[in-house]
Amino acid sequence: MSRLAARVLTGTTLAVVAAGLLWLSTRLPGGLLALIVVAVLAPVSAWELDRMGSFRGQGFGAPLVLSALALVLFEGAQVCASHPRTESPFLRLAWDYGICAATVSCVALVMSIAVRPRTPQHARWSAPLLAVWLLPPLFSVVLVDEAFGVVGLTVFVVLAKIGDNAGFFVGRAIGKRHPFPKISPGKTVAGCVASLVAGIVGGALILPFTLGERTPAQFALGALVGGLINVAAQASDLSESWVKRRAGVKDSSALLGPSGGVLDVIDSLFFAGPAALLLWTWVYYAPPLHSR
Repeated sequence: MSRLAARVLTGTTLAVVAAGLLWLSTRLPGGLLALIVVAVLAPVSAWELDRMGSFRGQGFGAPLVLSALALVLFEGAQVCASHPRTESPFLRLAWDYGICAATVSCVALVMSIAVRPRTPQHARWSAPLLAVWLLPPLFSVVLVDEAFGVVGLTVFVVLAKIGDNAGFFVGRAIGKRHPFPKISPGKTVAGCVASLVAGIVGGALILPFTLGERTPAQFALGALVGGLINVAAQASDLSESWVKRRAGVKDSSALLGPSGGVLDVIDSLFFAGPAALLLWTWVYYAPPLHSR
């Protein structure tokens, strides 16, 4: 089997699994299944970062995993709360950022003093930056599920990922110019444009059907939202590529074969998650967070 065929097979399998999880989410309280999935993805992603090229041996694992655990406990308590909550989803995300930054900074400080006193200064504070970049955006998926249900979550996942496929295949077929050779050598101008077009068209086709109206204004709104989510997703993908270049690796790991590691699959969510949470609050007029 060629590398391309293996990658397509892996991607198709992951898409089927994601569709099954989205269906299962309709049978559970809002945010619960997303929380379970993120609780698995967060430590696996932390493990990949801890073992990634030149990051290996820098002591990133413990601060990242403990920060992930703190967010799992906090969000778990919120999702399982029996009483309605009045805060906005975006305010909850701000709490996630604060808890993550405080936890990882404290753990990194303790480790730098008591466990790894000779750790270089630049490596000593890389863990907090990586944690804030990775963990709260992952948990924004839980907030999207809880506040906007499976419809909002499905639209978010589709718009965040549809551009990846369009960009990959178009860039592979006709891409020649590479706008980010030092960060992401494989990206092409044609691929980036195709990704953006896919996001705009996907938003225009999907969003009006979830709003219950199919007017020209709703199609235009869908195109705008799809484009904004795609830009955030592409920027997020570039940020993960920059982290990998800093570590001196091509893929975050080999867990998923030709598709790379878990971070390589979920990288478009890091900026797109918070962007979707903000946009969905505006588009869908989110009610106060509550368990369904």
